[in-house]
Amino acid sequence: MLLRIDKLTKEYGKNSSYQKVLDNISIEFKSGEFVCILGESGSGKSTLLNIIGGLDNKYDGSVNIDNLNLKYINLDEYRNEKIGFIFQNFNLINSLSVIDNIIVPIDKYNLSYSHKRRKAINLMRKLNIYSIKRKKINELSGGQKQRVAIARALISDPEIILADEPTGSLDESNSINILEILKDIHKEGKLVIVVTHSEKVIDYSTRVITIKDGKIYKDKKLKRVKETIIDKDEVKHNNFFYLIKYGIRNIINNKRRNIFISLASSIGIVGIILSLFLGGGVKEYMKSIILDKANPLIYNITRKDNNLYSEEEIDNIKNIKHIKELYEEKTYSLSSLNINDNKYELVYVDSFNKIELEKGNDKGFVISKYLYDELNDKDIIGKKIKLSVIDDFKVIDMDLNISGVSKNSGISLVDNTYHGFIKYDLLKNIYDSNNIKIYPNNISILIDNKVNIDYVKDKLSSINFDSSNNNELYDELSSYLNIAIFVLSMFSSLSLIVSIIMISIIISITVLERTKEIGILRSIGYSKKNIRNIFYSESILIGIIIGLLSILFSSRIIKFTGKILTNKFDITFNINPNKYYFFGLILSIILLLVASYFPSKKASNQDPINSLRYE
Repeated sequence: MLLRIDKLTKEYGKNSSYQKVLDNISIEFKSGEFVCILGESGSGKSTLLNIIGGLDNKYDGSVNIDNLNLKYINLDEYRNEKIGFIFQNFNLINSLSVIDNIIVPIDKYNLSYSHKRRKAINLMRKLNIYSIKRKKINELSGGQKQRVAIARALISDPEIILADEPTGSLDESNSINILEILKDIHKEGKLVIVVTHSEKVIDYSTRVITIKDGKIYKDKKLKRVKETIIDKDEVKHNNFFYLIKYGIRNIINNKRRNIFISLASSIGIVGIILSLFLGGGVKEYMKSIILDKANPLIYNITRKDNNLYSEEEIDNIKNIKHIKELYEEKTYSLSSLNINDNKYELVYVDSFNKIELEKGNDKGFVISKYLYDELNDKDIIGKKIKLSVIDDFKVIDMDLNISGVSKNSGISLVDNTYHGFIKYDLLKNIYDSNNIKIYPNNISILIDNKVNIDYVKDKLSSINFDSSNNNELYDELSSYLNIAIFVLSMFSSLSLIVSIIMISIIISITVLERTKEIGILRSIGYSKKNIRNIFYSESILIGIIIGLLSILFSSRIIKFTGKILTNKFDITFNINPNKYYFFGLILSIILLLVASYFPSKKASNQDPINSLRYE
């Protein structure tokens, strides 16, 4: 392995702040060397190290490794596979265990965790830190932390070890131990480059380079080194399991904050789930009572000027082709019933052609199930009653027998009233016997075939009649209900918008808090995409948590609401809420991904050098 630098120049600033940090440097390094780079602060040695390590690519000249120019290769893969960084202040991730800190560079590789752990333990034994494997990072001494950092640098079996003041934060005893370790590493054939102020490093070096004012001032070879070829196993990337690991870890580390985010965000999701479920439930309920038992070929006839129909008008309707049957009906809004000298005011009395019976027959007067239960008389069928109705400002009394009890229609507001039914033919006979002319106030028709519906409707319209059936009524009611669902969902969406803004701010704060961690990950070979995916994975996991909480809360509310509707209004929604739960879960994930987009992008664009300096 040959590292060659040609005419390397690095400049900072412009005009009055202009500074040339590295000035036309050309130099070569070989595998197996232990190179000590000396120089005063500001001489450019750390900048040179950052360029060699692929952290800085804004320079003039060229840096080549095995004849490959760093400006034309993937620097993330280069840092991960070729470079091992050792920092003065260790740059360990406090939220990770000792072993997980060591395996971070290979965490994204397609290797089993047991294999990664085995590699880490072997390095810990080699560096004499196996006994601290269960300790937290903040429980370690400086020397132990530096050994962990060295193990991390070696885990991916790099060809170059770059150490920036590796003994600067250590006492003399630990400094000597670290230098001995670095000496052993270079003997294994790796190129070790150490930037330092310390003269002690010279004793362990095979070569000493002194940098002054951005130029190579001295380059002294102390020992001859035999170049070594290092064989490496090829590995493939795995972009899934390590993301889940990172996501779960960071969610746990910030559990209070994430609980707050989850609870606050679930409110809007719950609102939308409930809006959709209740709207869908009402629509299905309406469909069951309007359409399920209705004949799509039966149409109701209406007109604007009068609600009574003359014989001539009825004959005109009957004469229209393709009308198979015409049904005349009479409805009374003012009526009363006298049973056993007890008077009951009826909400309405309706004539009928067909009606479902709970018991009895339709030969006489049929009372509602609700009235039957209120009368509490099992032998009521067959008893004589007097029905009084008001028609055209006249009171008409009818002596009838109760012949049956009607089934509930399914509309609780209608079913829970006093009302009754009487056949139109029977009603007509009663009117005729009293020499009173009866005029129906409702007419419905049966069309012979679906293909003739438009023809019949056009003919009715030409003689000033409108026509509609239950399908059209359902469609109209559904459109109104869809508007109501939309409005309710919009109100719930307002809380989602607030949640997106709140979550985005919180994730931005998290990015700021994890700036140094981002710098560490970038320095060991994590790409911008890896960083984005880490934040996205956390967002997806939080989104799943929000979705599950929303499902939990929604299911409880739906169950509670269902009991109220059943007990108070005798309404049951025969609709499966699972599709709304699934929608809420997906919406939660999308919500978090949207909220995390800009913070994740900001995190991935962090400059690794500046991030490493962040405190």
